[in-house]
Amino acid sequence: SAFEVTDTHTDAFGNTLENGDTVVLTQGLNVKGTSFTAPKGTVVKKIRLVPDNTEQIEGKINEQVIVILTKFVKKG
Repeated sequence: SAFEVTDTHTDAFGNTLENGDTVVLTQGLNVKGTSFTAPKGTVVKKIRLVPDNTEQIEGKINEQVIVILTKFVKKG
């Protein structure tokens, strides 16, 4: 088949994400396990790709490492 399945993390707009990228939240997100909500527009620096799940990245918000769905971010 002409289509190769590649494990690529992409943001809400189809841009390829890589370890160390900076992303911006495209919507407000509740941070699990806290009462904190990260507002839309929050900048998350030095993300880490979750190796076996292309829909998830990890990033620090308020000094807390959280898992963020790639469909809720855009590359900075």
